[in-house]
Amino acid sequence: MNLRTKTAAVTLFSIALAVVLLWFGLETKQRVKSVESQWIDHNDYAAATNYALARINTNFGYGGFIHHFKNYILHQSDKFPPLIEADLDETYRAIEEYRRLAQSESELEALHKLSHVVDIYRFKYEFTRKLVAEGKSPREIETHVQVNDSPALNAIAYLTQHALKDSEESKRRTDHTLSEAIGFINLGGLLIPIIALIAGLIIVFLKRIVSANTMADEAKKYAESLVQAAPEAWLIVGEKGDIVGTNTQALSLFGYTQEEMQGMGIEQLMPKQMRAMHVSMRDKFFAAPSVRPIGQARDLIAVTKDGRTFPIELSLSHTRRNGQLLALAAMRDITERRIAEQRLRLTQQVFDNTAEAILITDSEQVIADMNEAFCKLTGYSREEVLGQTPAMLSAGKHSDAFFRAFWQALDDTGHWQGEIWNRHKDGHVYPSLANISAVMDEKDFVTHFVAVYSDISGIKANEERLEVLAHFDQLTELPNRMLFHDRLRGSLTRAHRHGTYMVVMYVDLDGFKAVNDTLGHAEGDKLLVKTAACLRTSVREDDTIARLGGDEFALIFNGLDTRDPIAMLAQRVTDNLTIAVENDATPLQVTASVGIAVYPSDGETEEQLLKLADRAMYEAKNRGKSQYCFYHEIKNNLG
Repeated sequence: MNLRTKTAAVTLFSIALAVVLLWFGLETKQRVKSVESQWIDHNDYAAATNYALARINTNFGYGGFIHHFKNYILHQSDKFPPLIEADLDETYRAIEEYRRLAQSESELEALHKLSHVVDIYRFKYEFTRKLVAEGKSPREIETHVQVNDSPALNAIAYLTQHALKDSEESKRRTDHTLSEAIGFINLGGLLIPIIALIAGLIIVFLKRIVSANTMADEAKKYAESLVQAAPEAWLIVGEKGDIVGTNTQALSLFGYTQEEMQGMGIEQLMPKQMRAMHVSMRDKFFAAPSVRPIGQARDLIAVTKDGRTFPIELSLSHTRRNGQLLALAAMRDITERRIAEQRLRLTQQVFDNTAEAILITDSEQVIADMNEAFCKLTGYSREEVLGQTPAMLSAGKHSDAFFRAFWQALDDTGHWQGEIWNRHKDGHVYPSLANISAVMDEKDFVTHFVAVYSDISGIKANEERLEVLAHFDQLTELPNRMLFHDRLRGSLTRAHRHGTYMVVMYVDLDGFKAVNDTLGHAEGDKLLVKTAACLRTSVREDDTIARLGGDEFALIFNGLDTRDPIAMLAQRVTDNLTIAVENDATPLQVTASVGIAVYPSDGETEEQLLKLADRAMYEAKNRGKSQYCFYHEIKNNLG
């Protein structure tokens, strides 16, 4: 082969080699870009979904909405509704953001279940506000607003698990794509050493990129999780005062969304009259960065999106990112602390001057202090009470079960409210409405108990009088129609539970009108009183007699294992109600007609039994009066 031929061959080989290298380079570049694009897409999706999940957990979980909701039920304070509504709004936004990112029907279904539970919680929250406005107690409210949040927890668990599975699947796909690229590059090594060398360099480079990206992503996620998990609100601020980073607590504190706060000037978060001064302070800080921990800086005033101002405590530190100096500001709302300081100044005056009795004990229930109203209520002097325990006031009217429930409530909630009977120094017993609370230290250990007592002797007496007026007939002192129906419902329940018979007797006096017309209503009233006395001798202790109105009475006989005694009981009633009425003219005699209905054979509701007994009573009158009649004897004759 001559030189020209060799030259041509080398040239052709070189050209072919150049073409192969060019194709191989382009193909390799394309495959590398595919791996990089796949990894970046996964990172963007994972970061967005994890951020949405973190916001859902933070705002809806037991550190957010559920925590504030339970505290609202317990304390019924007006400070909680804004927090609850902010938590709900942020939760809905996070769910909606995740829904836009969802890539499968199962994710959408889980988000739907989660949103449904949040909707139920919103409804329960609105209902709770109504109950709070009506003055319901925390215990009453809790019985109405229980929510089964297991679907939400399951949905969150599924979304978390799905994110992990998606991450693993993405890693597997990336590894597979990377393996194919590596295989292609290794194949090129078989062609020429140059391709192998280039492939080796690319492989090393790719591995370093993947490793660096993985480490960077893990470091970024870890840093973000630390900021998001911080109990204080965090802001990251640039030298120009622009906000370049926040956490969920900061968004909640100021009422802005992530998008609204990103890039906002830090001075917008404080009152206008303080902004110029803050610009000067900011310039000095960036000129000579320093660390300023909470507690050593002066308090500042912040302003929310809706214009509400509140005091904050601020700590400052600094860091660098991409060569840029940044300020890290951790903030804490100290509104409650300010309020507590004001309350502390008022506490002593309230304690000394309140009209209600207040008693303070230590954690061992030894009396440490009391006010003058307590001494007036109990009759004891301050010197007689100090160093004693509240047991000295015991009236002995409460059972061990009462005190077990009392201490259980204090252990569970730190609060107990209810009626308690105490004994005065002079020996008389009186009822009090007591509110008892446990006082905790910063480590949640009980240090004291505070009890507030109100004498409710007058209220109890009025309640007893109203109870009698509402449920008893004033003439005969028998239960009235209202109390009769209440006891009839209870009797039906017991008879159904124990499988026994229960009897309703409807009693109407025969000849009562003649007594009223002849002797007057005063004698008629005396006859009704005598009738009530006779009926009392006709029943057992567990039975009930009631006056329904006029000369009509009703009786309930409970706990009959058989029907056999019913006729005997009815005969005793009719015999006892044969009453002679003496007068100067013709003697009068009053008897009774009795109708009988039996549970469960005649009827199973209170309305049925009373109606059927009434029908049977009229049949007894039609038969000649002064006798009894069973409903089952006449039911076939009724149309």
